[in-house]
Parts: sequence; structure tokens; C-alpha cells
Amino acid sequence: MEIQTKIHIDYRIQDILGFLLSEDFVKVADTKHIQPSRMKEVQVDGENICVVNVEGKYFAINNICTHEGGPLADGTLEGYEVECPWHGSKFDVRTGEVKNPPAIEPEPAYEVKIDGNNILIKKQGKSKPSQLELTLQQKDKVEGTDVMSFKFSKQTDQVEDNKPLDHTAGQFAFFDIGGVYNDPKGQIRHFTISSSPTENFLMFGTRIRDSPYKKRLSALEEGAKVKLRGPEGQFVLHEDYSKPAVFLSGGIGVTPFRSMLKYATDKKLPVKIIMFDSNRNSNNILSYSKKSLMSGRTLIKI
Repeated sequence: MEIQTKIHIDYRIQDILGFLLSEDFVKVADTKHIQPSRMKEVQVDGENICVVNVEGKYFAINNICTHEGGPLADGTLEGYEVECPWHGSKFDVRTGEVKNPPAIEPEPAYEVKIDGNNILIKKQGKSKPSQLELTLQQKDKVEGTDVMSFKFSKQTDQVEDNKPLDHTAGQFAFFDIGGVYNDPKGQIRHFTISSSPTENFLMFGTRIRDSPYKKRLSALEEGAKVKLRGPEGQFVLHEDYSKPAVFLSGGIGVTPFRSMLKYATDKKLPVKIIMFDSNRNSNNILSYSKKSLMSGRTLIKI
């Protein structure tokens, strides 16, 4: 009788431990899908995470570069350091520590467990970040390109928190447009805010690709509601205006500079800005970067 009771209790403990493990950890990939010295982007509770295999050991840090939002999983991996493909920031995949600027903020690191062939990541358990609900005012396709711009009203319906929308020129934000299914990169994307804080609307631009998210985005009708989380990022104009700024952009990469240039012009900042904007042809010079935004600035088109 005592033996049967002990066995029964042992099974109950195993059941409880298994339940706790399933609650704390979530499967994100199969080990065979991430070979040694390779990385993969996954999404857990709306967070983009970079899972890394270093000599059979798995690590996970946030996939969005804290500098300007570059996708770390698309970068390069050398030993325990991942390099952002956009501006060269490096992070230690074991701790999220910054190993090379321009990033100065570390990445959140996630606990990883391997169960058979399953890669499991522990949920952070942090409170859900505040969001704002925006209304789409206007969308435009840039003629001769696959680029579209989306303009939203700054008159927001607060979903959480009573904070007004506030951002620094050059920052990015995450956009949940709803109705996105079976997208390998998840249901949420982040985009640089191309409008200036001085403007009475919020805008971003992006290339429309053949993905569920981008298809859904291009099909949004005026009046549609989207949820914004952010802003984030440190790719902003320096505060020492005695030093000139030189911007190098290409194609859609002009978006943060459009925000900074418009802000500097509207605020009449005493800073010299020179911008090099490279494109395949004149059709690909986005309206963001044309002369109307360059009053008192120098734009060099290549």
C-alpha cells in the first residue's frame, strides 16, 4: 500500500513538473533546422528572437538590434558574437552584451533548453508593453518602384497607458496590423518612422514583398486600425550641433534620414548636414529625399 502511494505521488510530481515546464518554455524550432554556426529568427509572444547554434550549444537573444532595428539573424556569426547587417553592431549571444558599437544598449537574453530534438525558449514573463492604436489616413505607391508609404493620424485611441505618441527623429516602432497568418517572420514587423516629430501625422515606407504580412499591409484600406508598440532605437541625430552630420543612404534606407532632415529643417537646428543618396535610377529616388526637404541642406545624388 505504501509503495503504491509513493508511486502515485511520484507520478503527480512528474505531471506537475511537466506542466510547469510547458508553461515556462515554448518550442521554437527543431535542432536540425539550425545547423552549427547558423541562426534563425523566431517569434514568441510578439517578440522577435534570434536563436543561435554555436558548436552544438544553443543561445537566444532579441533579434532586433537596439541601435536602429536591424535583423540580427540576417547578420554574420563569428564565435559567440553576432554582427548586425545594418551598421555593424556586435552582441554576445550568450549574454546580449554589446561587443561593438554603434549600439550601446544590450539585447535581452533568453534561457534555452533542449528536449530531444526540440529547442525550447523560456518566456520572459514581463508585462505586455503599452500600445497605441492608430488610424490609416493615406497610402501611396511610389511610381516605378515596389515601395509604398503609409500615413497614420496622430490622434490615437490609447489601448494601454495614457501616454501620447512621442518619438525622436530616426527611431523605429513595431506595427501589428492584424489578420496576418502563416508568415514565417511572425505577425508583427518593425519599421523606421519616416515622419518628423514636428509633423501632425506618423508615416513609414517599405518595399512590398510577396509575404503574408506585406500582402496584408498593402491591402489595408484607409480608416483601418493598427497597433503600434514603441518607439525604440538609438539611430538619431547627435546633439552637438557644432559637428556636421554626413548621411549615406540607398533606396528605402533613406527613411530615418528623411525624419532627421525634416526635423532639423523645421526646428532650424544650427547643424550642417550633407547627404549622399544612392539609387539605381531616377525613378528609385524616393519622394522622401527630394529637394523640398532639403532647404538649407546639401543633398548629393549619385
